[in-house]
Amino acid sequence: MSHETMVHRTATLEPTYNASPARTFRAWADPDIRRLRGSPSDEAQIRNEAADFRVGGEDIQTCLLGGKPVAAVVGRCHDIVPDKPIVYTEIISDPAALMGMSLVSAEFIAQGGGTRLVLTLQAAAVDASDLLEGVEAGWSRALDRLGGQFARV
Repeated sequence: MSHETMVHRTATLEPTYNASPARTFRAWADPDIRRLRGSPSDEAQIRNEAADFRVGGEDIQTCLLGGKPVAAVVGRCHDIVPDKPIVYTEIISDPAALMGMSLVSAEFIAQGGGTRLVLTLQAAAVDASDLLEGVEAGWSRALDRLGGQFARV
C-alpha cells in the first residue's frame, strides 16, 4: 500500500463533569453508555459489532450514514486501571481502505466535587485526508454526550 503523504496531529480535550472520577470511569466503561456517546454526529448511526472493555479487548464499530457503512473503527484496549489513564488504539477504515489510526489516552482527574477528563489523541491519517479533524470533532461530541449522562442520572 502506498500513500502520498501521512498527516500527524495531537489534540487534547479537557471537559469537566459533575461526577466523581470513579463514576466517570464507570460511565466510560459501561457498554450501553459507550454506544450512546459513540456517534460522531446526529446524522450518523453506530452499529457495535464488539464491545470488550478489558486489556486486549476490542471494540468494533461501524459508522453508517443513511444506512450505508462509511467507516469502521477497531479499538484495542492496552491499559485499563481504575483511577489511572486508559490507553487504547483505534484503526479507522472506510469500506475500501485504511484511513488512519490514533492512540488515545483518557485521564480521570478529581477537580472539586467533579472530574476533569483529559483526553489526548495522537492521530495519523495515512490518506492525507481531513480524518484528523473528524477524529477530534467526533471525540468532542462523544465527550459532550458522556457529560449529558451525568445530567440525567
